[in-house]
Formats: sequence, C-alpha cells, structure tokens
Amino acid sequence: MKPCSLSADALYTILLHAAKHPTSAVSGLLLGSAGGEAVEVAQALPVCHTFVTLTPLMEAAIVQAEQYAKEQQSSSAGLRLVGYYQCNERLADGELGAGRRVADRLEAAWPDAVALVLDGAALEAALKAAQAGSAEPEQPVLHLFSKDGARGWIRAASGKSGALRRPAGGVAAQLAQFTGQGRHQQLADFEEHLEDLGRDWTNAGLLQGPA
Repeated sequence: MKPCSLSADALYTILLHAAKHPTSAVSGLLLGSAGGEAVEVAQALPVCHTFVTLTPLMEAAIVQAEQYAKEQQSSSAGLRLVGYYQCNERLADGELGAGRRVADRLEAAWPDAVALVLDGAALEAALKAAQAGSAEPEQPVLHLFSKDGARGWIRAASGKSGALRRPAGGVAAQLAQFTGQGRHQQLADFEEHLEDLGRDWTNAGLLQGPA
C-alpha cells in the first residue's frame, strides 16, 4: 500500500465542498501523480452534492477530468486521475460505502488510485478547538482507503506506511477563515457546472487572492 500525500489546495477544496453542502453527501475526483513511492494528490475536482456512487454524471465528470488533466500536462507533467473523495451525509459515517463503485472504476483504469473519506466528527472537533483557541486534536479529518486485492478497499491505519500525509497544524483555523470569507459559496462542482456552464468546476484561483 503506497502512502498518499495531499496538497493544501486539494485538502481545502475538499473541506470547502463539504462546508458548502453541510447536510448533503458530496463527492469529487483527485488529480496528481502516482509514479513514485507515493500517490501525490495535487488537485481536487468537486463533482456533485447529491450522491456518492457511480452514475452517468460521475462518468461524465471522469471523462472531463481526464481531458482536463491532459490539457494541464504542459505545466504539470504526469498529471492524471489518482483517486476519489467523498463526504458522507451522516457526520459520524467515515466509511467508503457506495463510493466503492467509483473507486473501483478509477482503480481499474488507473492502478494505485486511492479514495479519501471525510471524518465529519473529527472535523467538527477540530473546528470547535480552533474557535476556542485550543490546540487542534491530532485525529485526521480524512481517512485514506486503498485497494488491497481480494480484501477490497481497506482503510489505512494512521502512522503506518500507507498513512495519509497532509498539511499539518492550523487546518481548522484556516478552513474557518476561508468560510468566513465565503469561499465555500464561491466553489462550484460539476453538477453546478452542468446547470450553469459559466461556473468553473476546476475552481481555478479559489484559494488565492481576496475573496
């Protein structure tokens, strides 16, 4: 099982997608590289806010994401689809569940693909700690799942060789700052893009510059 490294841009895009739709399940795709010793996630592409399984809309997003990755390869060599993320509707649900169908679809086409699932309870605890000015809990806000042959999708144990590497410290405080600036409302997913083609579901520049 390869370790997985998550960029700050990808992390906050996932969290802002969940923050925009706090009572719904959300899901998206991960772009990066997987040719080395770790899966490197550079960018998250939000897809939808109504389901966490394989549907024609998700299939269309996969095709569009693959094309987008090819277009970006002049500036980001080796960029490709490397996985899937989801945030479940229930706060305490940190399992991949029906999202396995999407993860299977990606792993069949792109070996070493991973899946990330938000731990809503851990994120809530971190946000409360940030609001109180306390140290954030060490519990990760995202869980890493990797395909392990006949065993299927297995959640990696924190601190093990397959653990998720992400920006450390101040994540909840930074997320609170972004939501306070309304950046979660500016984010668009593929579902919203189909309703209004003027909305950029790659969310270029979302985390940079003034809100």
